[in-house]
Amino acid sequence: MKTTSNYKPVGGVESVALYPTDAVVTALFSSDGCEVELSGVPIEVPLLEDCSQYEEKSHSERGSTSVSHLLHLVAERGNAQAWMENDFLEQATFEGFVAVIALCDGRHLLAGYSALLGNEQPLRLESLTSTSGKSLGDIPSVTLRLMAHDADFSPIIHNI
Repeated sequence: MKTTSNYKPVGGVESVALYPTDAVVTALFSSDGCEVELSGVPIEVPLLEDCSQYEEKSHSERGSTSVSHLLHLVAERGNAQAWMENDFLEQATFEGFVAVIALCDGRHLLAGYSALLGNEQPLRLESLTSTSGKSLGDIPSVTLRLMAHDADFSPIIHNI
């Protein structure tokens, strides 16, 4: 039996919108994804092309399965000031974020919020790194790494 897909077989993260954990107004989950309504204004930073990625890794320990979510975002230093502000860093560390991740293949994923745990396991700061680059032609950049642990893989959002 041949399976067809409705997305392009390409990788990469095109953009990410970070919302406070209480921004989820409604979230309806099904076996093939979710529909979500979010409130407020997200934090969005233009990403460097072909530098950001989203990783999901399933773990099993003593019969219990969990999924680690790692959002690795890279932006030009001049565009990443929002990530370097104290308020942002405090929220990323203590409260966390819910993210809408736009993939380069056209799909959108919801991370930091799940059907089982709601907003109990949001994406939180793992690290923030600012670098000058190694050579004259390198672009000074900032790398933001957010991580969460949850029970499921991120659902595809159908209503965006």
